[in-house]
Amino acid sequence: MTSAVAAVAAPSVACALVLPAEDVASSVAAPARAREVGWAQRAANVLFGAPSARRACGGAETSFTPKVLRNEKWRRRRETGSVFAVDRKGGAGEGSLPRIWVSEPAPDGRGRTFVASYPCGADRGGWRALELAEVYFSEALGLPGEEHRRRRVDCYRAAEMLLLHAAAWGSIGAHCRLGVIYEGDLCEGAYWDGLADRQALHKADTPCDERAYLHFSFGAYHGHGECCWRLGDLVAAGRGCAPSAARAFSLYRRAFDLESGRIDEDRASTGNAALRLARAFELGRGCEQDFRRARTWYRLAAIGLGAASDAGQWHFKRERIEARRGVARMAQEIAGTY
Repeated sequence: MTSAVAAVAAPSVACALVLPAEDVASSVAAPARAREVGWAQRAANVLFGAPSARRACGGAETSFTPKVLRNEKWRRRRETGSVFAVDRKGGAGEGSLPRIWVSEPAPDGRGRTFVASYPCGADRGGWRALELAEVYFSEALGLPGEEHRRRRVDCYRAAEMLLLHAAAWGSIGAHCRLGVIYEGDLCEGAYWDGLADRQALHKADTPCDERAYLHFSFGAYHGHGECCWRLGDLVAAGRGCAPSAARAFSLYRRAFDLESGRIDEDRASTGNAALRLARAFELGRGCEQDFRRARTWYRLAAIGLGAASDAGQWHFKRERIEARRGVARMAQEIAGTY
């Protein structure tokens, strides 16, 4: 198991993951700073504070480089700039996470510009890191196709690093997002390695399925609905654990019960949990086969996923269609008309 994954899953060592680079033992030499991050940008971050110096001054439209100095070399550097940059490789402690510079697309569409660094001050609960990670995660979702593959993977890599920071501060939502990244291998194997992993002579990576299982289990233990039904999917398929239809069914029901009826109900979670319960009753997986119950759960899934889709969660469109078709299919099964 990689040190970064093991550390964020253990609350007792959470604080150790976010030590600022200034606390690094003097015996450890810091690697060279990222070339993409200039001294003017660093000075601006010190002057204006976290999380983003440039957003405080007008976002990506603002540049601390005077217009008279924006020559062809400056434009070429901006166009070829990376999605993120690692400022320091972390501290001397095992699994220490680095400072990361984040960017956003330039308003003229030509390249990117750095707008923030993290960590920059205390972030109790990891909300700032989670917010920055969600920006990258959303950008990656909007980059389909092979032509955007490199930038999409870089966005997921930046999101993973920020989510590891947030998880170290105790954010359950960050554990859920990390599980999603590892479950789908969204970074295509290019994941962050802690200091101990980089210095190890014989390195053994933790498989993505086991990483996803670890993070979803942590979230499910703390009552996170989405983590419950996603963990159920892993258990049903035997990914990262032994397969168990009965346990998966229990996790789906717990996910629905956790979210249903809450003031801040996550309709996507209730809809996805209901959809999986409907499949279980239709096929008799982890429970007795019952088409009437399956139809009821398909209806609940259609309602929940429809509300989530209307609210902008378009990536559950396929599940919404499946739920609607399931209602019609169960009606045929009950009536015996085909």
